[in-house]
This record gives sequence, C-alpha cells and structure tokens, in this order.
Amino acid sequence: MTNDVPLSGDKYVLPRNESEFERLNLQHKYIAKVVFDGKLVFDKSIKFDDKCCVLDSGTGTGIWAIELANGVPDFVEIHACDVSKANFTPDPPNNVHFSVASVTSLPPGWSNKFDFINQRFLLGSLLADDWHQALSEIYKVLKPGGAVQLVEFDARSPAPETPVHAQVRDAVWRVFDALGLKYDVAVHLSEMLETAGFVSVVEEIRRLPLGKTWGEIGVQGTISLGGSLRNVCGVMVKAGAVSSKEEYENLMDKLEEEWDIHGNNYPCYIVCARKPL
Repeated sequence: MTNDVPLSGDKYVLPRNESEFERLNLQHKYIAKVVFDGKLVFDKSIKFDDKCCVLDSGTGTGIWAIELANGVPDFVEIHACDVSKANFTPDPPNNVHFSVASVTSLPPGWSNKFDFINQRFLLGSLLADDWHQALSEIYKVLKPGGAVQLVEFDARSPAPETPVHAQVRDAVWRVFDALGLKYDVAVHLSEMLETAGFVSVVEEIRRLPLGKTWGEIGVQGTISLGGSLRNVCGVMVKAGAVSSKEEYENLMDKLEEEWDIHGNNYPCYIVCARKPL
C-alpha cells in the first residue's frame, strides 16, 4: 500500500490500511454473491462492446474494476478513481487505469466519456450536501444513453431490530449526522437520480445476511459489514458516542453475538438508471 495525501475534503470515516484492504476485497466477494448473484453488473442488458469505456467511482482497492477486466475483452477501457490511492491494488491489468479523483469533481476531460459507471457503499464518504453534486458529475461524464449502477445499504433498518443492534445503529447514526454524512442515502437514490436528470430509473432491494445462522455467507457478512462498523471505532470515540475503544469493541462483540443468534440482515438498494439519449 502507498501512503499518499488524500484529496482536500476527504471525509472518509474508515481507515486506509492492510486490514481495511483485505476487508474491502472480502466485502466485494460477499456483495457480488448476495446482491449480484455472482455477477458484477445488475442490468442484464448491459454489454461491453468495442470501444466501451467504464468507470468505477469510489473504487477503494479497485477489485470491482480488476474483476471486470478479467471478464471482458482487452479493448474495454476501465477507469477506477478514488480520493486516495492508499488502497489501490498494485499492478492492475493493462486496461485498468487508476486515478486520484473525487466523484464530486471528476476530470473535465471525462465529459461524455463513459458507457457505464459503477459506484457502491459511499454512505461513509460523501457529505449529505455532496450527493447531488456527485450525481451531477456522474451525469456529466456518462455518454448519452450511458448507464449508472449505484449500490448502498440502509444502515438504519436492521431486521430483526435486536437491542444491541439498535443501540449501535442509533449511535452510528448520530455520529454520521453530526459529521454531515447522509446515513439514509440508500432510500433516496432513485429520487436523487431523477432530480439529476436520469431516466429509466429502476430500484431493487436485496438483503445482506449477518451471522452464523445464515451459514458461511452470514459469517462473511459479519466480517464485511461488522468489520466496517468496528473500523469506525476511532470516529465513534472522537465524537463521544462511546467513552473508549474498549467500550466500543465490547459493544461490537455483543452485536456479533446477536447476529449469530438471530440471523440479522440489512436491506441493500441497487439502483440503475440511464442518461437520456
């Protein structure tokens, strides 16, 4: 991993280190299986043909872009951007191009460049006021007729709503709200895309299983999403939501015990849309 200086305005609440690199890659496999039925693109009508250009926005490690490159012809040009390069996978395929760029300010040279854009799980990255600007930028860099795929989970709505789960949910919600992050963005994606000018907006909800009750996939969910909750510990302590790292880790231990017993899940929203021709 490289230690660079992220772009100004970077509000990411998770760390950028080896542990988070591994968690993000496991989370990708988990999401691909439970949300996308083992695929990378939800809309089955999407085809990656000659001169096709793709963007993975908020790419993290770049795992989505790299796996796409491994499954499409070499002539498909794939760009992957993030506000920091600290978690970029070294030595990507030749047709994957990493860039340090924010979705709220994409390079001017990318206007009308992309046929398809993927973006997922930025609820801990974008301020509430940034989302409309981000979707405006996505609209700008898509070709007319191009498609966007957004994926976010609704962290407010665990099912079942068990006591510790509700306690952690409410604490994180308060902190995100204090930081200006849009904790409920998943349920507003469709209307925000329509406001930004997109058409053919389609929304589907899948469930993210958590805990041993769901078998191996539930264990992956605990490591993936539970890991992300554990990794916001520093933000939780700094904001005063908990008194210490030890208190928060003890709370997370109890939460994962609940998941194992009750088989909890989060709703995950997949929203697809197109830029008008």
